[in-house]
Amino acid sequence: MPNDPNFFYPGESLADHTMRITALGTGMPFCRREQRSCGWLVELGNGDVFVFDLGTGSSANLNALGVPHSNLDKVFLTHLHVDHWGDLTSLHALGMVRGRFTPLHVWGPSAKEARLGTAAFGQAFNNMMAWDIESRMGVVNFGEGNQAVFHEFDYAAPVKTVYEENGVKITAFPALHCLDGPNSYRLDWNGLSFVFLGDGKPSTFIVDNGQNADVLIHEAFVPAPFYAQKTHLPLQVASNIANGVHCPPRSAGKIFDLTRPRLAVLYHLMLSEDLLVPILDDLRATYDGPLALAQDLMVLNVTKDRITQRKAVLPDLAWPAPAHHAATDTRPPMNPNKLATLSPFLQEAEIPVEGVDTEIKG
Repeated sequence: MPNDPNFFYPGESLADHTMRITALGTGMPFCRREQRSCGWLVELGNGDVFVFDLGTGSSANLNALGVPHSNLDKVFLTHLHVDHWGDLTSLHALGMVRGRFTPLHVWGPSAKEARLGTAAFGQAFNNMMAWDIESRMGVVNFGEGNQAVFHEFDYAAPVKTVYEENGVKITAFPALHCLDGPNSYRLDWNGLSFVFLGDGKPSTFIVDNGQNADVLIHEAFVPAPFYAQKTHLPLQVASNIANGVHCPPRSAGKIFDLTRPRLAVLYHLMLSEDLLVPILDDLRATYDGPLALAQDLMVLNVTKDRITQRKAVLPDLAWPAPAHHAATDTRPPMNPNKLATLSPFLQEAEIPVEGVDTEIKG
């Protein structure tokens, strides 16, 4: 039986002129089984792969999509709320085991204070991951896959190019969210464009940099009264969150109206069936164009002629995909100075089992 064309199945090839955008997570810090925290995967027909944010739980969807970890080495963080970076830990650790022999590269903005910027975060991240990475280095071939390299750029610059290779240009620009620091991204390739706000309120930055976008992804919370009701928060606190540091659907709609993308995507909503109409009613107060309400594993195929929306059908118990270079793979040699060892008092406590060789070999 052929695959249903209304759905996306892992392993589907990507035409050389197409951009594919997949929602890894569309929710918030309160991670739900059907809504993981924020994350977006962008695959290009030239073979390039990019991850924009990777919040808590989103790596489970990323893993099930069957993208080789050896190809997942470029991550762009909008800001440092944990629901936008929480699964960066898993991506780094798994990558060096699954054939990523090069460093994991992470881009992100500076901040008003150095301690709050991406460079400081990267140093803390590498310190936090030290035991995990060191322990894996003793049992696998890793090359330079043990390294995570953080690239910090000036958060305050109105627009700056942060990546430009292989015909792909990624620019960043400020976002208005909580504190100084957050930025948004625009990816341009082959006449196609992807714009991702991350989190934030309406601003001239997103309007200026969102013009002529093929896909523009903007956050929104459910309207504050519904958010208060669903989360058991006082209305004032719910309003502070939904309107003060985020925005309601009608505010996102205002941005969509001012930028007129080919497809507007609303994400970061805590969805439920009873809120779909209130969300759309609020949005349509300011915007009347084409719209998708993002759900986890929404897949958009973008060409110059059309944008196709589908839902990914994934295995619940996926195994890792082989490295993209597996056919010509020459694994780096094991580092004999890094072979995993235990102190003598721990080695002496090991109970031997017949038929099981527990020696770590290079």
